[in-house]
Amino acid sequence: MADQRYEYTVEPIFLSPDELRNDRFKFDDTLNEKASEGWVLDSTLRIDSSSFLLVFARPVE
Repeated sequence: MADQRYEYTVEPIFLSPDELRNDRFKFDDTLNEKASEGWVLDSTLRIDSSSFLLVFARPVE
């Protein structure tokens, strides 16, 4: 059985703390867009109070 290989991509997200309620759609839109391309959210890295990196993975064929 061959080992599964993956490729990764990172998507930065910047949110204004004052507008967090409205900016949550940035997360939704990004997740849905990447999912339509076959990417799966692998992890979320918080950089500071308003910056995140979303790490996506998908199998390499």
